[in-house]
Amino acid sequence: MKKLYRAVVEGNLIRLYEKVDIPDGTETLVTLSPVKSSSEKDITKRQIESLDKGFDMGKILYTKRGELYDS
Repeated sequence: MKKLYRAVVEGNLIRLYEKVDIPDGTETLVTLSPVKSSSEKDITKRQIESLDKGFDMGKILYTKRGELYDS
């Protein structure tokens, strides 16, 4: 029987978020695969989108260096 369960690690304990239907004393193999919380994933996604999009710097476009000093 292979099923995935979400859990949180607290010191040397692994606390499952849901009740499991296996008998006490059953030997299990635990594979750790840390999962970012959804808020961290959302923050990372927004940061990457912001970097890709850039930001408004006045929309003045100069094609030549000398144009910077023409006022």
